[in-house]
Amino acid sequence: MKDITKSKIAQESERLFNTYGYNRVTMRQIADACGISVGNLTYHYPKKEDLLMAEHDGIMDAFLSRVFGSESELTGLRGYFTVEAAFLHRILNDPPVARLFTEVINVPTLRSRYCQTHFELYRRFMPDAAEDGAARRATAAMAGLEFELADEGFFADFERTMTEVFCARLMFEGQDPSQHISGIHSAVSEGVALSRQILGDMQHP
Repeated sequence: MKDITKSKIAQESERLFNTYGYNRVTMRQIADACGISVGNLTYHYPKKEDLLMAEHDGIMDAFLSRVFGSESELTGLRGYFTVEAAFLHRILNDPPVARLFTEVINVPTLRSRYCQTHFELYRRFMPDAAEDGAARRATAAMAGLEFELADEGFFADFERTMTEVFCARLMFEGQDPSQHISGIHSAVSEGVALSRQILGDMQHP
């Protein structure tokens, strides 16, 4: 019963956020939509941002299940860049989710949690990365670039912009992007293809 309630909360909050936007939805509205009390809601999700991150994590998990649940040979930086590109392409090409993303990118606590989640993704592909090293700083820098470029509309040319973001990330880590440019191009293309496949599956279940 507990899992059913939590799943319903996640579904209803996602529907409300995507319909009305993050800032216009209250915890009371979410609780009413689920037919539960606010106290029951906050037992499962203490803060509204927890619900938004649940939606974020659900999108990310869909990609990870494809990458790790198949015969894919994606590993290392190429695997990481592929999933990152797929994730952002999925967000920006799903209009309600894209609007939500641009609405919340300047919420400091959400930015921090976004960075933490994506650093954990990086360490899944690059397990030797230090918790407080250059890779962590590079993740924060990359997230900042994604937020700013999305807000300014630069992702109209998605593959070019994503390639530039990944090159910038490598420079923050002290690496030479020119040594990885072929792999970056492949990863971005594969990420876009993966995103389109998942978006297609959503439209034609």
